[in-house]
Amino acid sequence: MTKLKYFKKDANRYVMKKEYTFGLIVSFGLAGIAAAGIWINEPGIAWILGILSVLCFISIWIKDVTIDLDKKEFILKSGLIVPSIRVRLQDFQNFELVRTKQYLITTNTSLNICYLKDGKEKYATLSQGFTNQKMQNLANEIDEILHNHEAQR
Repeated sequence: MTKLKYFKKDANRYVMKKEYTFGLIVSFGLAGIAAAGIWINEPGIAWILGILSVLCFISIWIKDVTIDLDKKEFILKSGLIVPSIRVRLQDFQNFELVRTKQYLITTNTSLNICYLKDGKEKYATLSQGFTNQKMQNLANEIDEILHNHEAQR
């Protein structure tokens, strides 16, 4: 297996390294608009966007993606209120790469995992960023981890 770029190996668990860039850009953008709300004397905007900025900043450290090969599952945690999602490897179907554009400018690219739960197709976000290449490399690394695990069996 090649050197892992997006994950840290801990025994038979692979934990995704924290990615701060996207979350910090969103947090600082919201904080900047909140500061503009103070400057134009709109306290409602300042409070709402200031609180959202702080919540977004906190959620950067809460987000967690783990591939546990002993339990044969993905463990996904994102957001403050949403509980962890456990996806068994046997329920994993494929990855979905979603790109959002505004006026020919890519504003968000997310890598989602597609899985079956109770016979229905479900999706959960693995990572977000700005480029397709990074998300594709992440999907390739996860695929390599799973393929190497299968080869060892």
